[in-house]
Formats: sequence, C-alpha cells, structure tokens
Amino acid sequence: MIVFKTIKTLQTYLNTKKGGGKSIGFVPTMGALHQGHISLILKSKAQTDLTICSIFVNPTQFNNPSDLEKYPRNASADMKLLAAVKCDVLFMPNVLEMYPNGQTKNTEDYGEITQLLEGEKRPGHFDGVITIVSRLFEIIEPHETFFGQKDYQQCLLVQELINRHFPKITFNIEATVRQKDGLALSSRNTRLSEAQQIEALAISKSLFYIKQNWGNDTIENLIAAAEKMIELQKSLKIEYFKICNRTHLTALNGHSKNYKEAVILTAVFCGDIRLIDNLIV
Repeated sequence: MIVFKTIKTLQTYLNTKKGGGKSIGFVPTMGALHQGHISLILKSKAQTDLTICSIFVNPTQFNNPSDLEKYPRNASADMKLLAAVKCDVLFMPNVLEMYPNGQTKNTEDYGEITQLLEGEKRPGHFDGVITIVSRLFEIIEPHETFFGQKDYQQCLLVQELINRHFPKITFNIEATVRQKDGLALSSRNTRLSEAQQIEALAISKSLFYIKQNWGNDTIENLIAAAEKMIELQKSLKIEYFKICNRTHLTALNGHSKNYKEAVILTAVFCGDIRLIDNLIV
C-alpha cells in the first residue's frame, strides 16, 4: 500500500495509472476503521483495478467542537487494517492540505433533504459533507465510489451531488455491517463502555421489530413500541425516530400496509455518544 499526504504527489501517481487504463475505486473515511469500512474496500477491489481509501477527519462537518475533539483517531491501526486487505493507496492529508484557503463550506442549495433528520439536528453538517466529498472527487476523479448504508441520508445527498456535478462516477451503496448481536458497526462504538454496548443493542432491536411487524400495525404504533424498547435502557435517549419515504425522507403515517417501501431512521444518545442507525423495510 502506498501512502500519500499531499494532493500533488497523489495526482501525479494517479495520472500514470489512469493513463494505463486502470479503473479507480474510492472509499472516503474519517478513520477509526472497522469491518464496515473494510467491506467497502473489498467491494472496490472486486469491481475496480485500483482502490484508494482516504482518511480525513473533516472539521467542517462537525457542528459540535467537542464531538470533533473526541472523534476516535488511530492512524497506525487503520494502516494495518488497510494493508491486511491489500488496499492499493491511502490518502491521508492534513487540514491545511484540504483547506488551503480556510475552512469554507458548500453554499449550493440541496433542498429539504439537508434540513431533515441529521440536517435539523446538526446544522451545517451536510454542507461540510458536500464540501469535502466534492473536494475529494475533484482530486481523485474516481470511476466508482463506495459508501455504507448506515449513513443513509448522507448517501442520498452524495447521490445528488454526483448527479449534479460528477455524472461519470458510479455510486455504490453497501449494506450496513453489524456485529453478530445486531449493533451497527461505527467508529464511535469504541467509546462505549461494556454496559453501554449491551444497552445500545436496543437500537437495532427496535428497527428489526418494526421490520418484522411491518404491515400488521400503524406506523404510529410501531414507532411507539420501538421507542419504548429504546427508552427502557437507562443510558439511551432518543434524538429522533422516524419512518420515511426512501427517496425524499418525508415522514410516513397511517397503516404500514399502505407502504411497500420505507426506511426507518434513528439517532440515539448513549450517554454522550451519538449513534445513528437505519433499516430499509
């Protein structure tokens, strides 16, 4: 695996590969890698000739400075994981490299999807996401990119970004990777205590409860039952729990049998650690 820390050296290398007709797969991350990230790397390796992973904790997508400060970082462990699965290239720039003119954010209007759910609870978050993903796409010019479904709303937004500005990039969304007990893998899980890990299982259990009972009750009743499962755990506090249209994320209501497709999305605090999860039904 070759490691690059500057845009210039990375692009010089990539130009030689693209000139040889190599297809480029790209997996953007913020590090603290786990098997969810690795599944994206493996998917890219299966579909493209050269796989690039980026590690960059993007400051412009954190609306809470404390969250940015506490975000887990372990570059040496990340590099070992990537090397073990034979990732071809790691791009690991610093903040100045990515924001040479200061930490500006996207100002283009992406509509209501940036104001709902994560957008409502984390003002400016998606502007930061669009900014850094656009920057990385411009630098790397990949043929394909790979994102995890756990960040479902982000995936919808990146798809729209690609539709508008990077139509040559093929966008791949891969299923959320979970522990055997159902907990969605997340870099933030490393901050959970053993007791919190056990209580956090109620999040995924509540989602699968709804999926198993879809079509048998109203959406309002399903949400109420699911929320109760979460609220019984003393360390958990729900920030939002919604069942939405898969494409526009508008909230659904009435009997669940009236909808053939939906997505359940939730954000839950486990102590001071914010976890998100979703499930397609």
